[in-house]
Amino acid sequence: MATSPFKQPGAEQPFGTEAHREHPPLEVVHREDTPVDGVPAVNADDPVVAQVDAPEPPPAVAPEPEPPVRRHTRRQYAPYVDLYKPTWLNPLIKLMILDEHGPMPRTVQAQVGFASLLMGVQFCMDFLAWTLGFRWVFVNALGPAGWLLTFLFAFLISGIIIIFERFVVTADVESRKTPIFLSPAILMRVLVVIIFATVTAIPVELLVFNDVIQGRLNGEVQGIRESARQQLRGDFKKDLEDLESEEGISRKRLKDEAPEAKLETVATPKFDTQIKDLQAKIEAVAIDLRQEEKGWRSGAVGQGPQWWRLHDEKEALESQLEEVKNQRKAELDRLTTANRSAEASGADRHFSELQKISDRYEPRKRELEKKRRDIDRMTDEDLKRATKKEFTVVDGFARRWKIMNDLEKEDPLYAVAKYAVRVLFVSFGLLVLTTKALFNKPTKAYFAGKDPLEHLE
Repeated sequence: MATSPFKQPGAEQPFGTEAHREHPPLEVVHREDTPVDGVPAVNADDPVVAQVDAPEPPPAVAPEPEPPVRRHTRRQYAPYVDLYKPTWLNPLIKLMILDEHGPMPRTVQAQVGFASLLMGVQFCMDFLAWTLGFRWVFVNALGPAGWLLTFLFAFLISGIIIIFERFVVTADVESRKTPIFLSPAILMRVLVVIIFATVTAIPVELLVFNDVIQGRLNGEVQGIRESARQQLRGDFKKDLEDLESEEGISRKRLKDEAPEAKLETVATPKFDTQIKDLQAKIEAVAIDLRQEEKGWRSGAVGQGPQWWRLHDEKEALESQLEEVKNQRKAELDRLTTANRSAEASGADRHFSELQKISDRYEPRKRELEKKRRDIDRMTDEDLKRATKKEFTVVDGFARRWKIMNDLEKEDPLYAVAKYAVRVLFVSFGLLVLTTKALFNKPTKAYFAGKDPLEHLE
């Protein structure tokens, strides 16, 4: 059967409207005699029809195809909802000029607005990270004046990154047949984002390890301080040794130059000879006395006149021997006293000279000893003046980077923490690209230069 060329009233009204309910579409039933394609159907068995010369009907008009009727079309709710009403994120969108294809519907504003908010958060993170990095470069080199360059360079680099991210958001991926992450342009952007995120993570890594790195730097300062103290101890020790050597030379010179005491020889040869002679005489008289007592000399046994004579002679010799011994003893005492007096006089003179030497060197030695004891209590300023050294170490970006690499070699845990921070920043850097991949169809159509609400018609 052929399609009816007629249209019922209200057929073009949207589905579900009041007009559609008042004028429902009518079903056209075709009869066999209805003209089809401009040719009337003729029943040859009908005699009436055969006799009557019927007029030709007007040519049929081809029916227009009716558009599909959908619920909740744009035409249906457009009068009641402002589809282009600005959201609270619209100023941020305009600031980044993301509405480059004209006004945005609210569905596109929501997607692009939160993407721009994410870009703003990423800009703040990059600015803080680069500020930390350039602080160790410019502030350490120029002092407080370096903060201006630090903020300037951090702002410029963060601005470069956010401008690049802006091109990621506005890239046209609607007309591509390949997946978004397989597109050469997107792959290039992913590579650049990874490089930016990796470099940006370095200052944050240094901040994470700041306590350990600062401990290493403080240890180096302490090492310089201990080296200065050791140098001072060595200098004072050398000065003390030189002073003791000089004192020893003075004492030796005093000993060599001091006159020897003239001591008397403690000997009495004259008295020794007299004593020896008297002892010999007494021995001879004693022999005669014993012989006389036995009667061998005079023939008279016992104590006769001869015996008493020998006895008196012996006593006289013994008395004389005792006197000579006393004289010898007195002479020895005199010689000993004289020698002692001479030795004491020489000792006094020597001690007096030694005391003068000690008075000359001992105060200097005590002063050096006191300085050696006070080295550990010296301030850095005193150590600087004493040793002409500076107690500062290089505390810049490169130095901290080297210390961090040394920490990684010493303990793998530091490497794990470092790459965890790096992966975190790379993930942050890829959030904008991930958001781009999750855009809805109207947003993709908008950046492709199409009508974002076309699918709502």
